[in-house]
Amino acid sequence: MRTSILAVTAVAAATAGISGFNNYDRQVGPGTIRASLVGQQPETPSLAKTAPVSLPVQLVAQAQPVAQAPSVNGAPAGGNTSPAVDESALRYFAAQGDTVRLQAEISRLRALYPGWEPPRDPLAIATGGDPRIDALWKLYAEARYDDLDRAIAERRTAEPGWTPPAELVDSLRLARARQNLVQASDAGRYQAVVDLAAAAPQLLTCGEVDILWRVGEAFARTDRPDRARDAYAYVLQNCHNPQERLATVQKASLVLDAPRIDELLRFEQRGADGEPEFDAVRDDIARSVISRGGEDADAPIPENYVERLKSIAGRDEQSSDSLLLGWYFYRRDAFPEAEEWFRKAYGKEESASAAQGLALTRIERGDPAGAESVLYPFRDSNDDTKATYLAAVAHLLGRDPPQPIDNDVLARMAPVAIAARNAETAEQFGWYARSLQQMQTAVDWFRLVLSWNAAYEPAAYGLAVSLDALGDRAGVARIQSDWAGRSERIAALRDGARAQEAVPRVVEHPRSGQSAAPAARREAGAPRRQSRGAGCQSTVDAARLAPGVALARGWCLMELGRPMEAVPAFDRALAGGDYRSRQDAAYGKSLAYLRLKMTDKAAAAATAMPQDAARASELQTAILADRAVGAFRLGRYQETIIALDQRSRIAPERQDLMVLRGFAYQKLGYIAEARRIFQALANVGNTAALRALADLQPG
Repeated sequence: MRTSILAVTAVAAATAGISGFNNYDRQVGPGTIRASLVGQQPETPSLAKTAPVSLPVQLVAQAQPVAQAPSVNGAPAGGNTSPAVDESALRYFAAQGDTVRLQAEISRLRALYPGWEPPRDPLAIATGGDPRIDALWKLYAEARYDDLDRAIAERRTAEPGWTPPAELVDSLRLARARQNLVQASDAGRYQAVVDLAAAAPQLLTCGEVDILWRVGEAFARTDRPDRARDAYAYVLQNCHNPQERLATVQKASLVLDAPRIDELLRFEQRGADGEPEFDAVRDDIARSVISRGGEDADAPIPENYVERLKSIAGRDEQSSDSLLLGWYFYRRDAFPEAEEWFRKAYGKEESASAAQGLALTRIERGDPAGAESVLYPFRDSNDDTKATYLAAVAHLLGRDPPQPIDNDVLARMAPVAIAARNAETAEQFGWYARSLQQMQTAVDWFRLVLSWNAAYEPAAYGLAVSLDALGDRAGVARIQSDWAGRSERIAALRDGARAQEAVPRVVEHPRSGQSAAPAARREAGAPRRQSRGAGCQSTVDAARLAPGVALARGWCLMELGRPMEAVPAFDRALAGGDYRSRQDAAYGKSLAYLRLKMTDKAAAAATAMPQDAARASELQTAILADRAVGAFRLGRYQETIIALDQRSRIAPERQDLMVLRGFAYQKLGYIAEARRIFQALANVGNTAALRALADLQPG
């Protein structure tokens, strides 16, 4: 059997020719692709450098001895006797003028009978004068396969000794295989496509380029990109239809990465006009490559594709190419470049997509006001723009320290948050009102959020501290009673003690796909040591202060929500003073960096001085929570799980972090594990988990 396979492979290699280049210099012939289909290492025959023939060979070598090729008239098909080939199908397709099927049949017969040459005039082929055979071929040509089966069965019944032509039987078998393969491909059952192709290698010829394309896509969709490249390369090495060759590189560009596309482009030939044949589609290939880079930050994108699309976008009046570049740079956290291309796209066409891109980059660059302004007109375009707009509003309200917002802007933002019943954004309105000392307005916002979702703890806490500021001790007591055993910080508001000012929550970015906002709330509490001294409203060079005074100023600035200014004050305290003061300064500096969401610097500051067990645990749990949220934002879901696992070893996992864990598992494809977590949280009334469970339901 091995000898017969090599014999067919050798014939294929002799007719296919060879071409070589840098890193991809092997001929893609029958042995290679057959090995891809059956999962073996490809055989590498010795190939002679010959010009390709006008018609291609089959892609996969038939695993049967050449000497056993079928004979329709009983003549032996071995030794020096040429096998009898049933050419009746050629005559029929030629008579019908069906050149496509005629060429496909010639390709199939050449694959089955190496050395066979088609007749110069198919119409001159003798068929024995049986019009009923022509009628059977007509049914085949019209794809009436069930009718053909019935017609064959009826004639066999009427003529017990009659057998249909072997070529017709084989053609019918391949037609059904083709039909099944196309259906599997259209349905996205890609492994079935590969299996069907392996079972019917006669389909894999240049007469069936659509099948070759589908097999290439199936390999790519089942994580076998090298085999996909081989399938597309076979077409480029052996098939000569210019339109099909162009379509091949276009289709390959949709499923292969840039390096493999570059390998295929090296098969480019000169057209009749002397120009490179793929020039007409290189721009589209660049668009496809950059588009995939805009979806996957880890996709390898050669710089030449980026430069090519920049050149296209620079001379094109359409906004689509600028948008592709904007999302490409945005996905790679190159926010200045992303904003530049989104702005160019917006200048060409004021579209929702361009506005959303501009808004997202401005949020990332610390300009939520600009994000809200540009996206407001498009806020209702679709769910994504609505989510991005609400995120911009939340970031604008939650700036630390709070900054004044025009009444007109507040007036247009509030109805959107209310209409969307968006608890996270409405909560930020409550904290913003508190920053303006408008306690009754803050109470109204927090109560509104709780009317939508009574289990939303951040709003309950905000309501409690706001009522406390208004002196409503009974109201605080009622909230404490309602949340007994469910919120430690609400329970800590005893005897009317003024609650610490809550740090505005960082809202999870829409591009993560799901909101993990609650997990971003700073875990570490307010500093244990209250500020000392006469306040910190004025601007002072901390380096000129005594260490003790600098420490007091650092805590004072933290209470005013000015952590960036607190850092140099704590640095000055770290440089002198007694052991306890330096310990407090290291603790304060770490808290300041946590408020600024500079997690790595917070971790470094925490190690500047040894802390007692309680503080060390507090800082470590806060740092790990921030790392988990940061990793989730960047799409590093495995790192999210690792950070959450480390945190769970030193502190119980809060509900918001459990939600984050569920979303991370969902992103990693562990749906059953994500569903288990969301179900457990839903059982205790967690609304984020309930929404996540609903999203996981099929349909």
